[in-house]
Amino acid sequence: MSIKDDLVLRLEKIAGRLTPYLEESWQDVRSRLDNINRSLADQSIPGERKAHVSELALRSKGKQAGQKRGVVRAFPGNKKTGSSS
Repeated sequence: MSIKDDLVLRLEKIAGRLTPYLEESWQDVRSRLDNINRSLADQSIPGERKAHVSELALRSKGKQAGQKRGVVRAFPGNKKTGSSS
């Protein structure tokens, strides 16, 4: 066995041992970055616009799901202000 073959075998053995640890660490890093991204996105939207952004997101998801109407209806049981009963 040549030095090159011996070195390749040793590197493959080390890589096989390190791979699970590296994958787990990468998943942790991605999770942390995702949490930071969500936090920054949440802070970047002013409070008065959050409701409007949520409504737009719901409409967009509805369109993607194949809904033909973009109207968001009130939840049953909620009474609208200004309506006569």
